[in-house]
Amino acid sequence: MQLNSTFISNIRDLYGETGEAWLNDLPTHLTQLAEKWNLRFLHIMPDLTYNFVGLVEVISTGENAILKMAPGGKNIETEVRWLGCFDEAVPKIYWYDEEYCAFLMERLEPGQSLKALVKAGDDDSATRIMCQTIRNLQSHQQKQSEFTHISELAGTLSVLKNHLDNRTVSKAESLFRELTADRTHDVILHGDLHHDNILSSRSTWKVIDPHGYVGDPVFEVGSMIYNPCDCFPHDQSITQIVERRLHILAEELPFDPQRIKAWAFCKTALSIAWTVEDHATLPELEVNVLSAIDQAKI
Repeated sequence: MQLNSTFISNIRDLYGETGEAWLNDLPTHLTQLAEKWNLRFLHIMPDLTYNFVGLVEVISTGENAILKMAPGGKNIETEVRWLGCFDEAVPKIYWYDEEYCAFLMERLEPGQSLKALVKAGDDDSATRIMCQTIRNLQSHQQKQSEFTHISELAGTLSVLKNHLDNRTVSKAESLFRELTADRTHDVILHGDLHHDNILSSRSTWKVIDPHGYVGDPVFEVGSMIYNPCDCFPHDQSITQIVERRLHILAEELPFDPQRIKAWAFCKTALSIAWTVEDHATLPELEVNVLSAIDQAKI
């Protein structure tokens, strides 16, 4: 089984010896799952990052579906619960297997990610679809469930000390506290809503790979500001792109523009902190985006 190097490195970094053992046992686990659920494994999906994702055939119906697995069960279980809170804008879940930390979900077709629009040079359209997706998610929450409140993420920002200047770190920490103080309008949040996690599904768009939080609805704009990391637009400066995105978000969403900017700053800082924490590296693009947000006029 040919797994990409990024996926292997991520699993080793996050899970250590447990992840290494899981990688070694993955072919066996796939065989056992196929037998248990009457599946035929077809192929690995491209560009794996933190979870194994494969295309399978449900033998009883001939239908294709997506199988997703991870070494630890918490993230997978949270994802399944989160997807179950919506009646639109998400793929259907067919089953969840706690023993194997795996679940089977609807295959989205054509399944092209929103990143394709960015690659094609239409970043504005991608940003507007992002806004439409946020509106859809926040208006179609059908069930309530217990998820981590975003205020609990603030502690991770301390990782940035000695990596970014003190003013930037202090600003991120104080803004985060201010933005999470009022919980009156809290909603269920995807938490990682960027271009790779929004896929075309016939005439609409659906989201995948939620982190699953609860908190201020404006938090949801944060992840798209510094994405897609592997093909961030180059036709303008980072400052111009960031300002343009912030302006479109303010036009399309019923949120205060300064709150949009503040959450974009905090979520970018948080992403940098996660990268430092997980991989001991400072992501150059996000650092530059953070500076651009700080200077942006909106």
